[in-house]
Amino acid sequence: MIHMKPEHSPQQSVILVVDDNPRNLQVISTMLTANGFKVIVASSGQSALKSLEIREPDLVLLDIMMPDMNGYEVCGLIKANQRWKDIPVVFLTAKAELSDIIQGFRLGAVDYITKPFRIDEVLVRIKNHLDLRHTKIQLEQQNSLLQSLNQELEVSRKTIQEDALKLKLMNEEKDRLFSIIAHDLRGPIRSFVSLAELFLDDETAMEPVMIRELANGMHQSALSLHELLENLLNWSLMQQEKAIVNEEELDMKLLFQRAVNLNQERIAAKEIMVFNQLEPQCRTKADENMVSTIIRNLISNAVKFTPRGGKVFITSSQSDNNLMKFTVQDTGIGMSPELMSKLFDYDKKVCRPGTEGEPSSGLGLMIIREFVHRNGGELSVESVVHEGSKFSFTLKRA
Repeated sequence: MIHMKPEHSPQQSVILVVDDNPRNLQVISTMLTANGFKVIVASSGQSALKSLEIREPDLVLLDIMMPDMNGYEVCGLIKANQRWKDIPVVFLTAKAELSDIIQGFRLGAVDYITKPFRIDEVLVRIKNHLDLRHTKIQLEQQNSLLQSLNQELEVSRKTIQEDALKLKLMNEEKDRLFSIIAHDLRGPIRSFVSLAELFLDDETAMEPVMIRELANGMHQSALSLHELLENLLNWSLMQQEKAIVNEEELDMKLLFQRAVNLNQERIAAKEIMVFNQLEPQCRTKADENMVSTIIRNLISNAVKFTPRGGKVFITSSQSDNNLMKFTVQDTGIGMSPELMSKLFDYDKKVCRPGTEGEPSSGLGLMIIREFVHRNGGELSVESVVHEGSKFSFTLKRA
């Protein structure tokens, strides 16, 4: 007997031999085992199919002439099964007619060997088909790996593109922020410096009334600077996503009153009446710093865009889904529909001066909307030119 050790280890090369002749099974099994293959035997088509269910071989060596189920039927069932269709089937049979051979290949067999066979020929053919099968498996694995790598590469490419876009947007935001700082800080600082120089140049000759007016002007400039810097700081935290929501129970009447007190000098200077109509113990659950910033900006805007002698109303009402609705309504100059459409568009940032030239950066409303959303609420705006504006936002009721 010729011994041709295959390149595949016995664990890799399992051959299912199907033949109803015990003598044939013994001869073929001995030959294959001696050449390093692991052999599984089946004496009928049914037992061959049961063996395939238990363990899938690397190759099937199949006789044709068997009772109950012939080799052609077995081959057809193997090739019709999604799990087994790629297992190479080699017919080893005494049927040597051309029509038999053609039928075997049509059913999907990779080879057809007639009996009596030569052992060395059978071994070479088996080895070649196993090599082809293992090469195909390796190619499929490499192709699968390549597809996986391509998918990862595509994900990486999209991530890089997204990161590049984020970086571009961040740079644009940074440029806009610098533009705001350069434009909006210049006015209050210049006013503050001019008033200070005037005060220093002629402080001894000034009447108390003039000194008070200059000091009041410097104070208003300082307040404008402080408000702008607070908004810039909050905007920076928002862009870096460092603004963390810490929920706690809040007394909304108290927070609104604090905001009114902060703006008291402006309110008094413009002779505006503010009506805090919130009920005592009007409580919500939200982040105190964020809500204070929301309220401060709303009150500041209402005072800023309300002419001398106007009114500001602070009210609350029950909303749906266990929410409370808070409204700051003024009798100010109002806004046109066109202006309202630009309120939250950063590229068309609205920054018009107040009724007495008070500066505005346009950042306040951006911050209000963002902080309201982060606390689970919604912001709405209504306005009529020359009649006033109404800003409403919702928060969770405590």
